[in-house]
Amino acid sequence: MRALLINPWIYDFAAYDLWIRPLGLLRLAAGLRTAGWKVSLIDCLDRFHPLLREYPRRGGRNDLYGCGKFGKTEVEKPPEIAAVERRWYRYGIPAELFTRLAEKIPRPDLALVGSAMTYWYPGVREALRRVKETFPGTPAVLGGIYPRLCPGHARRFSGADAVCATAGELKALSVPLRLPGLAKLKVDPFSSPAFDLLSDTSALPLQTSRGCPFSCPYCASPLLDPEPVRRRPEEVFSEIAGMAEKYRVEDIAFYDDALLSGAETHINPLLKMIASSGLKIRLHSPNGLHARFLTAETAELMKAAGFTTIRLGLETSCPRRQRLEGNKVDDPAFRRALKNLQRAGFGLSGVGVYIMAGLPGQNLREVVETIEYVRDLGAEPFFDLYSPIPGTPHYARLEDEGVIGVDMDPLWQNNSIFYLRYRSFGPEDVRKIRQASSAGPTPPGRRKERSRS
Repeated sequence: MRALLINPWIYDFAAYDLWIRPLGLLRLAAGLRTAGWKVSLIDCLDRFHPLLREYPRRGGRNDLYGCGKFGKTEVEKPPEIAAVERRWYRYGIPAELFTRLAEKIPRPDLALVGSAMTYWYPGVREALRRVKETFPGTPAVLGGIYPRLCPGHARRFSGADAVCATAGELKALSVPLRLPGLAKLKVDPFSSPAFDLLSDTSALPLQTSRGCPFSCPYCASPLLDPEPVRRRPEEVFSEIAGMAEKYRVEDIAFYDDALLSGAETHINPLLKMIASSGLKIRLHSPNGLHARFLTAETAELMKAAGFTTIRLGLETSCPRRQRLEGNKVDDPAFRRALKNLQRAGFGLSGVGVYIMAGLPGQNLREVVETIEYVRDLGAEPFFDLYSPIPGTPHYARLEDEGVIGVDMDPLWQNNSIFYLRYRSFGPEDVRKIRQASSAGPTPPGRRKERSRS
């Protein structure tokens, strides 16, 4: 039996490869191989495919630590967002290259398309359309985050023959799809991914845990992983050592939602193993770390193990809103985390802090004050415009307030444009936030005090 796995394009106003890899599809590929399947992958976000050399300015290069710009093609905006005065692009390989790659693959018995952001579904739909044109009659199944959060929309509009979100559901399709080979499928959520399917393995993702102990009302983590689970540190280190030996990996990005949770028995022992192993790798945390868990010991171990990119989650410096939004951090915990990082040898100007703008009930002043608060402490603010995720308490609240209707297209869940619909901030407000966040850290010793609501 043959399976074709497809990581679809991104359709968006902006996109950047910040260690984006199809980890779920690669684990599924490994599980299919174990069940006796032959597996092929078309990664529409592959910046390093050898055939990209034939397309001027479409080949990939790394800006820093394995990250870089995607090739892009401007495309017409769909009617749902046609009024938005911004250009819209398809990010990834040229569409013609997809067809060339598909035609070289032996006819598959099954096509499996992954997905990520709900508002990236046009790329999913385009991939499904093209695979059906190339392989008519081959069943095409959609999985991933998009159908998990928007199952009704995915069934109506994706064009998939079947929609599922987990390997268990895929296995159950063995009878209706007449593919008995699926019945043997077993996918461990932490199984070793089939990284050999990627064109470039110098930068790879790693997941040491799933889920999060907090239940922030804006976050989908409790929906996607209701029961937090952690891997044994020895098991994770073995995977890292294998990645270094087999794939010559140089940069590893942690995909965990709560990497530092239970640090004493989880990340700390792992970091000790990495530090004492002599492995020449750089570690990155693109997901915001929980400042509450960042102790002096953990900071020192992060430095010793080779942590290079550090991002902390703050969201807001307003104590009242911190309590409303999950109570995962407060001012003392945040300051303590920065101090621990600084004492461990990290330069604070290189520590990024995520700030949210446009939370329900939040005003412009609070966002700007939070940005200034982070800058005054010497760290680098990264603001993130808010958008609601289906199934979260915030989404339900905005539905009750009439901001979101049942007919709202997932395209409007894009944080680049949701504020235009919600009217929480206007374009001028967003410009002021960008200006404040790009001003650069305040020099040490120049911190000013101000009242915070």
